[in-house]
Amino acid sequence: MIKLCTRGAGLIKKVTQSALYLTVGLASARALLFGSLISITVSAFAQTTQITQTTQDLNGYNIQSHTEQGFTQTALPAHWQDKQRILTITAPYVDLRTFAGRGYPIFHVIEKNHAVYLYKRRNDWFKVETQDGKIGWIARQDMDHTVNQNNARLNFGNKGWQDHQNNAYEIGVTTGSLDGAIAYTSYLGYHFTPNIQVELNYTQAFGNYSNLKTASLSVIHKPFPDWRVTPFIKLSSGVIQTNPSTIIVQPVDREDPLLTVGGGLFFYPSNRLVLRVEYDKHTILTTRDVNEEVEEWKAGFGVLF
Repeated sequence: MIKLCTRGAGLIKKVTQSALYLTVGLASARALLFGSLISITVSAFAQTTQITQTTQDLNGYNIQSHTEQGFTQTALPAHWQDKQRILTITAPYVDLRTFAGRGYPIFHVIEKNHAVYLYKRRNDWFKVETQDGKIGWIARQDMDHTVNQNNARLNFGNKGWQDHQNNAYEIGVTTGSLDGAIAYTSYLGYHFTPNIQVELNYTQAFGNYSNLKTASLSVIHKPFPDWRVTPFIKLSSGVIQTNPSTIIVQPVDREDPLLTVGGGLFFYPSNRLVLRVEYDKHTILTTRDVNEEVEEWKAGFGVLF
């Protein structure tokens, strides 16, 4: 009996020692594995945070880039001088079109956190340049997803009537009196600058004794384009055609050169609409010894785009 108890105690001791050795071995293996993982992670992180600098020439831009903490950053082009015009895209992506309008194709996509340089605005479209030199147009609703260098969002909403200076074209109609006859004029204008615009004018006037048709090219100067009601002066050159309507005699139709000096007022209710009141004094250069002078009063409206 005593011998059996002694053997049992020895067996229990061996089992306990084996379990202890196994536990210690597993703990050592776990510590070794954990240490290896830490070593691999530290090594990989060190490789990621290693700074490398490269310089390359891309389409005339000297691009300096460096990789740090796993991110690649590109220096801004040197000709981006006005820091207030540098904006950063915050949307996932923004479409860049070839011109101002949804009918024009998308040729590039600007990704989030990329910078653009703002050049000018045309209605609800903005002309920008990307960091790699691509120039195109972005819609206003996409520009709302940008921030400036101070990480502040800018308001690109409609500026009101002052924004009319960003429109290049104007088309409109007027009506009035030309030498006592009812006259209707249609015109197409182009704004070279806020002060200077040119117009093509076509007028038809219906009188009791003759009908008149005029076609002319006009140059208009606005000395105060920032005023909501702004005066203007006008110089024109063209031709006038006179068609007598009398049934008593049948004189020959005639066509003569026409010179015009005029002026008036523009009023801008909004950035897309302009109202105008105008007075013109026309000089008809006839083949006779005396030139004719006729006056014209008219008023109308134009649409800017």
